[in-house]
Formats: sequence, C-alpha cells, structure tokens
Amino acid sequence: MNFLVRKLTSGFSAEGRKGVASLGWTGTSQLCGMVLRLGSNLLLTRLLAPEAFGLIGTALALMTTLEWLSDLGVLPAILRHPRGGDRDVLSSGWWLGLYRGVFLTLAGITVAWPVSQFYQQPQLFAVLAVIALRPALMSLRSPAMPKLRREMDYRSIFIDEICMTFFGALVSITVGVWYPSVWAVVAGMLAGAVSGIIVSYILVPMVPTRRDPEICQELWSFGVKVLLNTMLMAFWMNLDRLLGLRLLSQHDMGMYAVAWNLAMVVEMVINRACDVHFSMLSRIGSEEHRRAAHDQLMQRLSRWVVPVFAVSICLAPLMIRVLYDDRYLAAQPLFLLLMVRVLVRGVGQIQFQLLLSENRIRLGTLAYVCALVTQAVLIVPFTNAWGVQGLALSTLLSTCVVTGMQGILSSRFANYSISPVSSTFAWTIFPLMATPFLIVGL
Repeated sequence: MNFLVRKLTSGFSAEGRKGVASLGWTGTSQLCGMVLRLGSNLLLTRLLAPEAFGLIGTALALMTTLEWLSDLGVLPAILRHPRGGDRDVLSSGWWLGLYRGVFLTLAGITVAWPVSQFYQQPQLFAVLAVIALRPALMSLRSPAMPKLRREMDYRSIFIDEICMTFFGALVSITVGVWYPSVWAVVAGMLAGAVSGIIVSYILVPMVPTRRDPEICQELWSFGVKVLLNTMLMAFWMNLDRLLGLRLLSQHDMGMYAVAWNLAMVVEMVINRACDVHFSMLSRIGSEEHRRAAHDQLMQRLSRWVVPVFAVSICLAPLMIRVLYDDRYLAAQPLFLLLMVRVLVRGVGQIQFQLLLSENRIRLGTLAYVCALVTQAVLIVPFTNAWGVQGLALSTLLSTCVVTGMQGILSSRFANYSISPVSSTFAWTIFPLMATPFLIVGL
C-alpha cells in the first residue's frame, strides 16, 4: 500500500499533496465507516431474514431515485462559486436544500401507497413513508457544511460521517435485538440523520440568514445542468432494484441487496475520493494545470491501482463465504459481478470530475442516456433468462456502456485521454473469468 501511495504522490505540487492528505482522511473515514457498516450488517443478517433486506433495498432505491431526480447541484455550485464560503451564498444554498428536502419527504409519502400496490408488498407502504422523513431531516444540517469540502477540511467530514454511521448502526442493532424486523434498519437510518444534524452544528455552527434571490439564481444556473445529468443517472443506477422485486422473488432480491450493499461500501470510498478530486480541481484556476493534475492522477491510477483492484476482486466470493452464513452463499457471483461494476464505474466517476469542473456536463449526460437505454433493453430478458445473476449482469454491461461512452465522447470532444478507460476494461477480464465457475458450483 505504501508503494502505491508513493507512486500516486511523487512529483505532486503542494496543492496536490493537500489533496492526497484529504484523500487520507477520506480513506480513514471510509475504512472506519466500512468496519461499522459491515459489523452492523453482519449482526443484522443474523437477526433478520433475507426477505427484510429485499424490502428495504427496494424502498431505499425508490427514495434514492427521488433524491437524484431532484438534485439541484447545490453543493458543486457552491464549490465552484467565487464567493462559495460567504454566509449569504451558504444560506441561499441551505434554503434551496430545505425546499428540496421537504418536497422529497412529501413526494415519498405520496407515492408510498401506489408503490406498495405495484410491488404487491403491503408492508412497503409504511416502510417507504417513514424512510421519506430522512431527506427533510438531512436538509436541516448546518448551512456551513459545504465550507468543509471547499476548504478541503476532510478531518471534520471524517468526524461527521463516522458519528452518523456509528449512531445509525447502534440504533439498528439495538432495535434489531428487541424487534427483529425491517424496522431495525429504518430506525437506524433516521437515527443517523438526527445525529448528523447535531454534529453538523457542533462542527460548523451557523444560523441561516435570508436567501438572496440573485445568488439562488446563480446557483440554479449551474445546478440545472447537473440536474438533468443526475436525473438520468438516477434512473440508470436504480433501475435494477426498482424492477428487481417485480421480476424476482423477495428472497432473490435479498441476495442481490446483500451483495449490492457490500459493493456499495467500496463504491462509497471511490465517491468520497471523487469529492476530494473535484474540490482539488475547483481550486486550480488554470485549465492547463487542472488538466495536467487530472491526467497525472488518471495515468497513475490505471497503472497501479486498477490492476491491484482487478486482481483483488477475484477474492470477492470468499468474503461472502467468510462474512455470512450459508443462507447467503448465492450472493457470491452477484458480489463478484457488482465489484467488477464498481471498478468500471469508479474510473468513469473520477473522469467525470474533470468534466464537472470544466462545465462539460453534457458529455456525461449523453453517456448516461446510452447506459439507461442499454439497461432498459437488457434487464428483463437477462433476468428472465438467468434470474438474479442476469440482473447483475445487465447492471454491469450498462456500467461498461456509460464509462466507455464517456471515455469516447471525452476523447473526441474534449481531448481527454481514453487509455485509462481502455486499460480498465482489459483488466476486468481476470475477475470475470471466475464467474461461470461460481454459478455452476452453486
């Protein structure tokens, strides 16, 4: 690991080294969070039946889709704003977030009943209606929270994330012991959100002032471009879990949810690294220097990190066997396929940060259109033919489409290097070779 770190940081500027230090805090945060989430998840799998995870996975996919469909891009807009650290900009962004949070809560409660009827799962109504409270709670966090990313204070972000994860896990396990049902997970989610409100005001106390209409318009003018991109990404990222419960049994979706949640632990680490990378790029004024820093990182990732990641994925099924009991062995090939997806998705996400910093979001949006069409065409026939493995495979192939198309479009219209993307595709061969043997063995 130290060898990889030296290779990634050698020759970096002071700004680059600050970014790497932020990555260190982000990595520590995700490592601690991974231990907490994984530990609580393992305990909950002993307390709850697999069907509970299928139900909560579908409810979370629905709320995540609603959240992404209404993502106003406030955070990246504040990070890019020349006065993003000023009180009036932060307060204006907070009010936009509050309006969105209340809207999401009302929307989630409104669709809970028809959604439960669509899936023919009556219990989903109450679960979704209660989970819908979370966006409104999260919108009440301190208006100054974006300053932490703008100033690359990832130490405070580390404290914030760990506190939310810890209290959420603690409540989930406590409720799970007392009342082993899907409500243990729901209670933990709400407890994490409430703790996030408290911790945010401890870290960066700030009382919101009145919103500035002019600043709101400035934030919106950038955010509307992010909105379209995020809407397409929302449908694409969640289509498997939105349709899965309709195509498969609750037990099979429970297997898929377990594999998905485990893979998401790794993807969250990559997403936080992308946050750091975008913050670092936003602080570089020159386009030439910004591209040079990005290209340097991408080349080093493709040369050192991607190969290690690809080979490590071959051990993914062993993790399922070690961490879970025999009821969850069917998640082994699913976890391997979803981890390959995380690898391909991660390279695309890091590349997208440069598009975002240069306001070339349209290229990423076109890539998501292609991926959504691919997923929509493949998901039903693949699932009907190969069951839950077909669902995972359709997700992986659509991810390859979004990353591949983004690389091609960026190379053609923005003169980005496509070699990191092509190199990543080549390395995915190693873990994919093991998938047929796993499925046959099961």
